[in-house]
Amino acid sequence: MTTLQHPPLELALTSTAAAAAESDELTGRLAQHLVANALVRKSVIDPVPFPVWWRVTDALRASLLAAPADAITEVDAATASLLAHVDGLVAGPPVSLPRSEDGGHRALRHAQVLVARLVLTSSPTSPTLLHVRLARLRRALVVVAEG
Repeated sequence: MTTLQHPPLELALTSTAAAAAESDELTGRLAQHLVANALVRKSVIDPVPFPVWWRVTDALRASLLAAPADAITEVDAATASLLAHVDGLVAGPPVSLPRSEDGGHRALRHAQVLVARLVLTSSPTSPTLLHVRLARLRRALVVVAEG
């Protein structure tokens, strides 16, 4: 009778965790290159300056990976950068969203997609549209953080 030899469970779990960490690192570096490539391909006549786009991508990344309360700070920083770099843009008062059945997660995903579309497009982006999308992302994060 033949018996099968299996590696110890600890070794299997350790190698799986190490492989997952390597995969996460590779995914993170690939995402950075993708974003950098998208930002380099932005239109030369885009009224939103390059440093603002980096802040927007940091805010988008935080909204995906960090706690909602921490991501709100990044979105605020991106909005402040936009207001500082674009003349004639004025911040409006914060608006709250009503609570939804899913705790705002669907609205958050939708807001993230809308900001990501602006980041990845190569056509010029209206600073007002970017400001509206960032405000929407912030409102969705507030609802999720409070929920």
